[in-house]
Amino acid sequence: MSLSIQRCLLGLSALSPLLLGSPVLHAEPQGAPRVKGVLEEVVVTARRREESLQETPLAVTALGSDYLDAMGVNSIADVETLSPSLQFSQTNYKAPAIFIRGIGQRSGNPVLDPGVGIYLNGVYVPRSDAQLLDAVDVANIQVLRGPQGTLFGKNNIGGALLVDSKRPHIDALELSGRFSLGSYGRKDAKLNANVPWAGDAISTRLALSSKRSDGYIDNVSSSHNLFDEDRLAFSQRTIWDVNDSLEVDFFSFFSRIDERGTPYNCQFQNSGAILTQGVYRGDGGENLQSACDASTALADQFAVSQNDDDAVYAIDNQMHALTLRLPVFGFDLESISSFAFQDNIRISGDSDGTAVRSVGVGANAGIIVFEGGGMTAPEAERNQFTQELKFNGSLFDDALNLTFGVFYAREELTNTLDGTDVGDNGLVGIPGSAVADLPVPVPSDLLLPVQANTASVADYENETKAVFAQATWDANDWLQLTLGLRYTEEERSSVHTMVVPDYDEYANRLNAQIGSDLAILAPVVHLMDGIYSPVSRAQYLAYQAPEVPLVFLPSISGSTTFSEFTPLFTVNMIAPDEFANRLNLDSLIAYVTVSDGFKSGGLDVRSTQTGSNIQQFEPEQVRNTELGVKIDALDQRLRFNMAVYQLDYTDLQVALYERGNTNTEVVQFTGNAGKAVVDGFEVELTALLGNWTVNANAGYTDGDFIEYDLGTNTADGFAIVDRSDEAFPQVPQNVRGMVVQYDWPTEFGLLVPSLQYYYSDEIFIGTDYLSGNYESSFIDQYETYNARLMWDVSEQLNISAYINNLKDTPYFVGGIAVTSVIGVANRVPGAPRHLGVEVSYQFK
Repeated sequence: MSLSIQRCLLGLSALSPLLLGSPVLHAEPQGAPRVKGVLEEVVVTARRREESLQETPLAVTALGSDYLDAMGVNSIADVETLSPSLQFSQTNYKAPAIFIRGIGQRSGNPVLDPGVGIYLNGVYVPRSDAQLLDAVDVANIQVLRGPQGTLFGKNNIGGALLVDSKRPHIDALELSGRFSLGSYGRKDAKLNANVPWAGDAISTRLALSSKRSDGYIDNVSSSHNLFDEDRLAFSQRTIWDVNDSLEVDFFSFFSRIDERGTPYNCQFQNSGAILTQGVYRGDGGENLQSACDASTALADQFAVSQNDDDAVYAIDNQMHALTLRLPVFGFDLESISSFAFQDNIRISGDSDGTAVRSVGVGANAGIIVFEGGGMTAPEAERNQFTQELKFNGSLFDDALNLTFGVFYAREELTNTLDGTDVGDNGLVGIPGSAVADLPVPVPSDLLLPVQANTASVADYENETKAVFAQATWDANDWLQLTLGLRYTEEERSSVHTMVVPDYDEYANRLNAQIGSDLAILAPVVHLMDGIYSPVSRAQYLAYQAPEVPLVFLPSISGSTTFSEFTPLFTVNMIAPDEFANRLNLDSLIAYVTVSDGFKSGGLDVRSTQTGSNIQQFEPEQVRNTELGVKIDALDQRLRFNMAVYQLDYTDLQVALYERGNTNTEVVQFTGNAGKAVVDGFEVELTALLGNWTVNANAGYTDGDFIEYDLGTNTADGFAIVDRSDEAFPQVPQNVRGMVVQYDWPTEFGLLVPSLQYYYSDEIFIGTDYLSGNYESSFIDQYETYNARLMWDVSEQLNISAYINNLKDTPYFVGGIAVTSVIGVANRVPGAPRHLGVEVSYQFK
């Protein structure tokens, strides 16, 4: 056992269980009475079949619908505080970057698969910006920690989130509604219906959710707040019991998101970054450093100062799945066929995080670049088809349980847009001293006009084929052995087209303005890399930014294939009742797991204004060694689950930023970071103490780079940079939380006051080789307190009131530092104190 794991165990032994934080939940059926005498059995599907949580040798958190409603969970991101080692990090876009045990993917680049998979009714959701599914009619959410390299549709190297919607039933027609009003213009509504029909042979559940909020974060440079919400989602699930053997399950999900992007409080870092030295045009001011300092001053006011155009988050998403369940040759066959589609994709981030129109990146920035050239950007679309056949069964009088099958997925992303929109339609003024390799010296009172806009259009095709099998053998009453294996083939191909300015024609358009203003006197010529001959400051500011002539460079394409075997071996020791009773326990299991995870590599383009080259990045691989214990005690009034793990991580895929070949470019590409080791532990506790219920969790994640040598463009040219001393990105070392609630029966109904606490350690948000040199590349630790009061008036009526962030303390929940090119760290503020009321009614 490594020294790091020993430290984990020593630290764990010093903790008091009641100080640990957040819940393992009983999965109560909707409408069931609250049971406080004992903890109910929780049924999970973490091994693709139904099992008791306390008998499953896997680190998993199960959250049932009643608890999700009681905690006010409205999206998957809200689960972060309820499960250890799970983070929904905010980076450059509003879409979440999901991490489990320090493993995830911070970039929304479509060449990358997410490190943590989300499955909606068994269907894999492929793109991270489509993963923030609103919790519409959710039956339960399961958080599977550690690589899921054997049984799930894609090899999820960090873990998986399983979201299951409620099954319709034929018992009765049911209608229910949930309505919320709160501060900052919060107006939410959910409507649900269960409809039996066709002579009770078919039943359908319908759910509609609308979420509206003006936004928690004030943008002082705009009339619009940020962290606003404008979401509409609809789901239906229909089950047809064709006969005693065949069940047909058809599910559809639609969602529309149309919001502003992520708010940032800018923190200035690097005065040597090329874009910090620019002179900008427009209402946001000329000086990026001054604008960044103004943003920093707003950090304790839950306010930012940002350009209103550069940060948007909009996407339409739909999914359809057909599941067939029937017996075949003594096994239970489940066939899942799905189709998913996304369009109306407008996602971009304000990379400078200020009111200055400096740098915007992403799909919407690409649309802006096309519009600035008088062109209409092509419409981006994505679609995915998946097919899985899964067999479950048992042999030898149920001593051997088998799960095996095949999986296929094909994903096509057409007209995928990306762009970098700099300055005033690409126009920015740069002092001559900031530009290397100029043909002649430039006096300090003159500026070099620069045209720095770029865009790209790409088509991707991703194909996955896999076969898998897992067998669990009950060797005797106390020993269970599990062996699993998956073979996966991934094929990736792509075509990329860069769109850049016609630099000579742009010079002509600047010169066409000579004489239109008294300040515009001197002609300019294109010197190099989008940089033009010097003009006076007055002339530069007098220009009307012309339409940018765009040129489509020759397309480049490539394809590659990866394959991998990912095994799993688990030894699960189940304490006999006599042994457990001797220890005053109701049940006890202890397990050891060794499992491998794999995430496909791919192809990415390192693009500049002067050219592009396609490069391959390798698959991520991880080996997980895990020891776990699950205990029920005190006559099933105490549940304590613990896991200690070590992850040996190879070829981490990292999204990197660097300065391009043209001095003013921000280049993003994907590389492999070498080797890392992640050690940690997780604890979950549930205790019933009379009318009190305590749910608690804690996680410790210690990630260390062993090898991290990457080639990048530095201020002194291309160099190999050793970054092995850099902190692990986007992951706090310690997290913990707690929910304490009290059941207070009264003659007016049941009152349930609750208090939730959550703590997160500091997080490193750096991206490039200079970020680790600045303290501002870390966001501070924070803690939050939320309070709720639920009133079960009757079986039909429930009223809840809540106050979140009780202390109204400013804090940051994530961010991104692009130090070498933009020279700033952008920190994402958390929400201020806000309150609201929720009313649920079950119509009869």
